[in-house]
Amino acid sequence: MSIATFFVFHFVQIVLVESIVMWRLKWGTYRHSAVDALMMNFASILGLLLGLAPLIRGAGPFGLMLFCTYSLMVETVTLMLLERHPWKKVVSTVVIANLCSCVLLAGESFMNWADFSGLFR
Repeated sequence: MSIATFFVFHFVQIVLVESIVMWRLKWGTYRHSAVDALMMNFASILGLLLGLAPLIRGAGPFGLMLFCTYSLMVETVTLMLLERHPWKKVVSTVVIANLCSCVLLAGESFMNWADFSGLFR
């Protein structure tokens, strides 16, 4: 998968899902939530581009679990550095937003892995 494909099909989706979750959790206005979601996901992607990507590149559930753990840590630290909300709200928001985005990625991973050719015979 090229980096352009990742940005179009994953990064934008993850930012949209996490911004909607943050907005619904009363993080702020939708615009504020979208900017914060963009910043925290950009920090995660920046870390991946700087050298962590080969470690997380493993296919299947292990790679997804490693990516979600890494993303959870980096995004929590990013939002804590902004100092806009108390740490309990930051941690709970990041956990719920990342859970939703990891479910999205797991669903896509399952759709790529599963063989649905026998369903339409």
